[in-house]
Amino acid sequence: MARQVESRVPGRSDTVWRLVMVAALAVALLAPLSLVDTASAIRLDDTYKGVPVEELLSSGGRAALFGPDSPIQSPGEFQRGAHDNGRGGNTFVNDPCLDPPPPDRRRTVQSETEIAVLNNPRSGEMGRKMVAGYNDSFGFYDREEGLSGYAYSTDGGNTWIDGGGLPPRVPGGHGQSPFTPGVDGFFGDPVVVVHQRTETFFYASIYKRPDGIFTLSVSRGRFTVAPPQDVESVANTRCLNQPEETGVPDPPQQQRERLVWEPPFEAIVPPFLGPGNEDFLDKEWLYVDQNSGTLYLTYTRFAADGSTPIELVRCVGCANNPGQPLVFTPPSVIVPNELADFNQATMPFTTPTGRVIVTWFARTFDPVSGAEQNKQRIEYAYSDDDGVTFSPEQLVAFVNPQGEPPGYNRRRLTILNAPYIFVDRGQDDGVFTEQERARPGFGDVYITYFSGKQPFGTLQKAADIFLSASRDNGTTFQTHTKVNDDSTNTVHVFPNVQVDRNGAVYTSWIDRRQDPGGNIFNDTWAAVSRDFGLTFGHNVLQTDRSTDWFVRADARPNFGDYNSSELIAYTGFVMIWADGRFRPPGGQTATPDTIFSIATGLGVGDDPNTTR
Repeated sequence: MARQVESRVPGRSDTVWRLVMVAALAVALLAPLSLVDTASAIRLDDTYKGVPVEELLSSGGRAALFGPDSPIQSPGEFQRGAHDNGRGGNTFVNDPCLDPPPPDRRRTVQSETEIAVLNNPRSGEMGRKMVAGYNDSFGFYDREEGLSGYAYSTDGGNTWIDGGGLPPRVPGGHGQSPFTPGVDGFFGDPVVVVHQRTETFFYASIYKRPDGIFTLSVSRGRFTVAPPQDVESVANTRCLNQPEETGVPDPPQQQRERLVWEPPFEAIVPPFLGPGNEDFLDKEWLYVDQNSGTLYLTYTRFAADGSTPIELVRCVGCANNPGQPLVFTPPSVIVPNELADFNQATMPFTTPTGRVIVTWFARTFDPVSGAEQNKQRIEYAYSDDDGVTFSPEQLVAFVNPQGEPPGYNRRRLTILNAPYIFVDRGQDDGVFTEQERARPGFGDVYITYFSGKQPFGTLQKAADIFLSASRDNGTTFQTHTKVNDDSTNTVHVFPNVQVDRNGAVYTSWIDRRQDPGGNIFNDTWAAVSRDFGLTFGHNVLQTDRSTDWFVRADARPNFGDYNSSELIAYTGFVMIWADGRFRPPGGQTATPDTIFSIATGLGVGDDPNTTR
């Protein structure tokens, strides 16, 4: 039963109350009882800043609190088609043949993608080993299979092995719900980083303890010669011509070296979860400093008293000692609770001087009516004492909202504008040489985001991609450059940024410029700047197939909140995203799957023959 929490819902209108009650009832009817009866204090009828909590949660947060979801589309709206652009350079990361055939929509989603690439010049491991993370809805039904899914490659991304989900702390449990009392489970919002010198990978996600309390965890993994931790399957499309292979794993036959994960470490333990252990921590992001080995984890706290501060915890020097437990500091406050502002989608990074910079997306609401004000913006704060204290919040740019893209089933008015930050740290192997420090652009800070085509009040499902740069160690941001070179009134989402060892600035994103009339079909694009973000070259298409988001899915949103990118050998730009290209035998309804590609056509460091 939905409940009323007066301390969090000042001035809730009867209309909003009725709508929220209907939504709560719908989820209660759809989800297993265990999905509704959790230890979390948050319910669908709760509001923060006068806004229903579901409007503010990440995709992983929604999965953790409310379970799987029913589709919003009618069967006639599924997968309107796809056209092939002929390049043929995209690779499946998860195994699409493990998805069930239509009409089953359970365990069909692998999206909200992240990637880390091992580049260690000391050992010669330069771009060969990669790890991907993604939300995997298999985890709703089998806690050993997700929701924090992963795959790995040992041949530079030519082939990927679907490893299932991160191994939980409590053993066993195939076919067991992660909401089963007395067991733990992962709930997505994946972030994967690698410490190059120790060749150690770290995977952060939302985590449910065996006592039912939600927190944040970090799993640590390394490549080693070992048997599989669980069932593995090569990501390929064998079931298209062999329908009997649908749902049947294809174990790698010659794989000796594989990724092995340790049980999860809790980044924040119950004493720091708030009064009554009822706070919910959401939309975390992880970063590892290659020089100090310190892990930085940022997040938004949905507190039991209705406040929403953003915070940071650190594991000081932990990446330098891969055999030691991960022990994080108590939280530091980046921005305290603000009466009308809601801050989400934090992302930390460090500069060569040791300054910690955290960026996020800020929205302002009327705390009584819940109406959003014309004050969406990308903000940041910095710390010069390693994240213990932070400066006042600073402005990167004001932005306009973008309407939720057709097919993106979040059922909000707008789509989350998650910023992505990267700092030019030279080769970023943890050693800053004099030659690196003397190179133009070294130490510059770059943040990408989108801004709607129309000002607040005229909501349009269209935007442009922008990059802002700081030339003074993150003290100010003055360069605001439009990245996409089209002028179509179409969706542009999920931008990211990387800087190679020579100072070239790469970006990738998804947009619908090739479908200006329908604003339905997605493609991934990339561009490079050779003048430190002042201008970008011609945008280059990176997908070999355009796809829509009208797919068979049991997760909301079906395509997550972000996509990611990385560098191989500190020069080759690689991208990872999710799309709906895989239609099972018979050409039926597609599912969201994770795709990898090495950028081509950008002209700087994009020759895969030098890295594979």
